[in-house]
Amino acid sequence: MLRSAMLTFRMHRFEVLITSALVALTAISALVAYTHVTAANPPDQCWIQNWDFEGSLPDTPECHALVQAFWPVAGEAGFVASPIGVLLPFVVGLLLGVPIVGREIEMRTAALAWSLSGDRRRWLLARLLPMLALALIGLVVAATLIAEMARAAHPWNYQGPGRIPSLTELGSEGPTLVGRGVMALGIAVFVGALIGRTLPAFAISAVLAFAFLFVGAPGLQRVIGSQLAVWREVALQDDGPNLFIEGVYRQEYRHRDGRTFQDEDVWGMAEDECGCSGEAVERWMEENVTRYEVSVPIEAYGTFEVAETVVTSGIGTALLLLTFPVVSRRRPD
Repeated sequence: MLRSAMLTFRMHRFEVLITSALVALTAISALVAYTHVTAANPPDQCWIQNWDFEGSLPDTPECHALVQAFWPVAGEAGFVASPIGVLLPFVVGLLLGVPIVGREIEMRTAALAWSLSGDRRRWLLARLLPMLALALIGLVVAATLIAEMARAAHPWNYQGPGRIPSLTELGSEGPTLVGRGVMALGIAVFVGALIGRTLPAFAISAVLAFAFLFVGAPGLQRVIGSQLAVWREVALQDDGPNLFIEGVYRQEYRHRDGRTFQDEDVWGMAEDECGCSGEAVERWMEENVTRYEVSVPIEAYGTFEVAETVVTSGIGTALLLLTFPVVSRRRPD
């Protein structure tokens, strides 16, 4: 098995070297960014002051300067997570996946290999497993380091220590990054086996992968989000922490007499009923109106990540399995 893996890496050494370099560059960038944001992170007391919107704590100039100096450093981490973290799984999957079958068919070495091996499934498995292992190891390392870096770059939010990730961040770190890489690899291997030409297969696989990124992923996230979203009562001035998914998130205001109002109507209703303005309207709303919203609570973030990872990696695995019958029935060109 080791000999077969080494032969596979030697046959596709260009793609292996490029992929390894991309993963290594991403990992090094994440480590550097992690070191910088960790060193620049202000003390907790400074964050408490920064998020004290009511002005109940004194705002010391030293803390203000430390917090303001932290944001540009944290911005460095954002570049590693997006676009690098977003694109990395697709680039790795396409680079490693397309040549596995497509190049050998294009170079007309597949017919000789199939005749010598006697079992096309075993031939495909011997070439697929080393590349899949390389992709998984590289993506797991990169995903872990990017996730740690992102947590270090968001040490506090307005509710306390910790981080409230956005959908973009969830898709470019941790298990979701690995799942997308498996899906991209499956697409590339399957299309390469179908077409048998490297460049056209790479182009079609790229179109399919990026169609998922810009169309499929938002749709998938809406579906998962709709299953995890819940209605909850929130304070009138509360903005989270929830995962606000377009097409899933909704909010409404309920009067104590049972009537419901949308965001654009509630202020007019308050002014009409109380005959007041300014701060008096806010006091009246606190006494008579309750705000509700439906969104994905922060407690469900882990489930959200697992669900997306299962779907994307499942798509990739299914396509890899479908490649076996394609190779078994394909006539050499």
